[in-house]
Amino acid sequence: MKLLNKLNIKFKLALLFFIMCISIGLLAYKAIELSEHNKETLKVVHGKSQDVLSLQDKIITPLYKLRELTQSLVMAPNSSIRDHINIDLGILINDLDKELKKIKVNEKKVSEMWESYKGFISQTKLYLKNEFEEGAYINVTTTSRQQFQLLIDNLLKIQSKYLNNSTIAYSSAVDQTLELKISILFYVLFLFILTTIIGWLVATNIINSIHTVQTGLSDFFAYLNHEKKSVKKIEIDSKDEFNQMATTINLNVANIQKNIENNEILIKNATKVLENIKSGNLGTRLTKDSNNEALNELKIMMNNMMDNLEEKIQKEINSRLEQEQILIQQSKLASMGEMIGNIAHQWRQPLSQISAIHMNMKITYDFDKFTKEYIDTKIKEANKLTSYMSQTISDFQNFFKPQGVKEEFSIEKACIDAYNILESSLKYHEIKVTFNLIEDTKIFGYKNEYSQVILNVLSNAKDILIERKIENPKINIEIKEGENFAIVKITDNAGGVEKKIINKIFEPYFTTRHKTQGTGIGLYMSKNIIERNMSGVINVINIEDGALFTVKVKKVKV
Repeated sequence: MKLLNKLNIKFKLALLFFIMCISIGLLAYKAIELSEHNKETLKVVHGKSQDVLSLQDKIITPLYKLRELTQSLVMAPNSSIRDHINIDLGILINDLDKELKKIKVNEKKVSEMWESYKGFISQTKLYLKNEFEEGAYINVTTTSRQQFQLLIDNLLKIQSKYLNNSTIAYSSAVDQTLELKISILFYVLFLFILTTIIGWLVATNIINSIHTVQTGLSDFFAYLNHEKKSVKKIEIDSKDEFNQMATTINLNVANIQKNIENNEILIKNATKVLENIKSGNLGTRLTKDSNNEALNELKIMMNNMMDNLEEKIQKEINSRLEQEQILIQQSKLASMGEMIGNIAHQWRQPLSQISAIHMNMKITYDFDKFTKEYIDTKIKEANKLTSYMSQTISDFQNFFKPQGVKEEFSIEKACIDAYNILESSLKYHEIKVTFNLIEDTKIFGYKNEYSQVILNVLSNAKDILIERKIENPKINIEIKEGENFAIVKITDNAGGVEKKIINKIFEPYFTTRHKTQGTGIGLYMSKNIIERNMSGVINVINIEDGALFTVKVKKVKV
């Protein structure tokens, strides 16, 4: 177990994989060995069986045929038939001479019997040649017959021995195969036990580390929820990734504890200051800083509030609120106009397709080819188009719907949602948009507001490209991750922003277009969303052939 603690998780898993490969390789080797052994066994058994068949087919059966030919020779009615039989006898005797020489069992005895039997056949031929047919017949039916029977009996004994050898070879092969199977089962059992033990040790080691990290995080969350007053360090004996994770978590927890303590001090001081304000004392100030941007803004606001008279501050607050409400209302009206225009672009093609369907239906009706199947098909086509149009409205509604709760969201997804709103309009004006995703990351805030910022920048780029009638208009969206920020860069090839107005484009009501075409608050609202609501930065600079808008928002720390 101590040895496992010194190994990282990748090595532990690699060890398990290596053992598995060795196990598979060993089992494969044993299986091949068993297969080869069975192959050799089959060869041996087959060879023994072939000896039996060869003895039967090439010696015993031809001997019976030879016996029949000898008898036929004696009983032949004339010399012509005997001549033909003698030819067959000569061929058969030559073949038997060759085959009997191959017999290795009782070779001498078989050879002597065969030569004796051939002598009887020659004697029979001699009797017939001398026309002593009675002698030939007696020779065939007595001494020759007895010698034939002795030869056959001896050959059958040899055949029996061959069969016995084949049976012995088969039994031996069965025994050896059983031994190999038992050997394979032993290897399988051994490898299974070995793999199980090592796997259990590795899994136990990893699970213990996970449990330790989980317990530490639970304590930390309990501390954040004020259920505990302190947090213990996560201590893991192993040197693997969990140890590195525990070290990182401990450092972050220590930083968070320190930040929480500073925030608590700031909040306590703020409470004391508010109590002083309530009693009419405006002389105290908040001096301690916090890592929390919201608390720092609170500190600044409180110090500013105490630097001015309450009535003046209240008046300024009311004035700003009223102004922002007007700006928000104007922004909504401008967005509504943009939305209606984009919906028109999205609907133009499906409306044309529906019109074409109606014309097609009329022509079909005029030519008397109107069928139930045809009308069903056209209705389905029309329904599909109307569903697409309905979904377009839903997409636009969801995009412009205010969000009540902040959420963690992907920068890439927010940019794609904004692009989808303008997609049809951009394609209609033949503006090429490219996405260069270097590295996606996540931020925390209102996703729709962030998408609205991207939409405003894309919309302004589209308008200036159309206004200046740029050939081959292009917009590029680059998404990447910085050390602390999620960064989106949007460039175009419209020639850039005029130097005399580049520092004014984020001011309210500033626009280069006629007031009937724009309100001049889109980029102002975008700046407020990014810099006030999301603690980020938005700026613009001119590049070689256009403008570069950069949107930076603090990323979610993992």
